[in-house]
Amino acid sequence: MDQPAAAALTRRGIFGLGAAVAVGVCNSRSAAAWEPAPERTLRIYNCLTGEGFDGVYWAEGRPVAEAMARIDWVLRDHRSDDCHRIDLALLNRLSEMQEKLDSQHPFEVLSAFRSQETNRRVKGAATGSLHLQGRAVDLRLQGRRAVDLYRCALSFGDGGAGCYAKRNFVHVDTGPTRRWMGA
Repeated sequence: MDQPAAAALTRRGIFGLGAAVAVGVCNSRSAAAWEPAPERTLRIYNCLTGEGFDGVYWAEGRPVAEAMARIDWVLRDHRSDDCHRIDLALLNRLSEMQEKLDSQHPFEVLSAFRSQETNRRVKGAATGSLHLQGRAVDLRLQGRRAVDLYRCALSFGDGGAGCYAKRNFVHVDTGPTRRWMGA
């Protein structure tokens, strides 16, 4: 190993690198925030059915079964009443967004899980939409502009995020990293 490389791998060098990563990439969170949360909460309201969920969906290191079942139902395909397991990573992202946005209002959900039939009827929907897998949600938040939600979604650095400012909603998903502005 050459001298510069060996010097970079000293204890101080490794600590400095870790600190730089923590500060540079995660500047909005303390190191303690990366520990598993003892509880995770979510506030959602389905605009199309009038149903909602406001409570703890994660406790003691695992999902709360009753809460997950309720969330799956609230985020179902309202046209067919088809219900699908909503991706836990998506729920975690929504919970984190609510925390960052510091809002007491629920996310107003316009679309979450979609059946194949419903997806075919949605103008502009991708044939392989992540809505079909329970991995995507279209939403808005009272008192916030769509572009503010979009910026919040972008701050996590991964997953898909689309902003539909004229229609005042954002798309958030747990798929590959993608960004777009819609009409």
